[in-house]
Amino acid sequence: MENNRGKQIIAKGASTLKKIEEELRSIDIDKEMDVISVSSHFSGDFNFGKYTRVEGKIDGKVSSSGILIITETGMVLSNIIGRTVVIDGEVNGDVTADKVVIVKENGVVSGNIKAPDVVIEHGARVNGNVYMLKYHPRSRELLELSDQN
Repeated sequence: MENNRGKQIIAKGASTLKKIEEELRSIDIDKEMDVISVSSHFSGDFNFGKYTRVEGKIDGKVSSSGILIITETGMVLSNIIGRTVVIDGEVNGDVTADKVVIVKENGVVSGNIKAPDVVIEHGARVNGNVYMLKYHPRSRELLELSDQN
């Protein structure tokens, strides 16, 4: 019985990742995706739009209204709040998402993860707590309020 449950969890994680990959394939990356290049290092608080890929280093709070991808060369040294967050690089801070957080096999998170759906691939490292939250239309607002208390 437990083996069957494990297979269901793995299948759901794979399905979630596949949907995100399909959405990214459907966009014009040159026109719709913001990129922080591998040689870039930015400090400050950032608000990104629908699609963002971080290949360089950001030292400051990151907010995203869409899909935020921290690539294998990417690093964020602060908290992240977004809709969908995919981590294949390094994050030193808490990660909060309205929909899903995916920590890929090369990903390292030193902080807590809060999201309705969390996928942690084999080989990924998470040094913190994982909170699976029930989806709510105002989840970001409610999470921000809970963090203030």
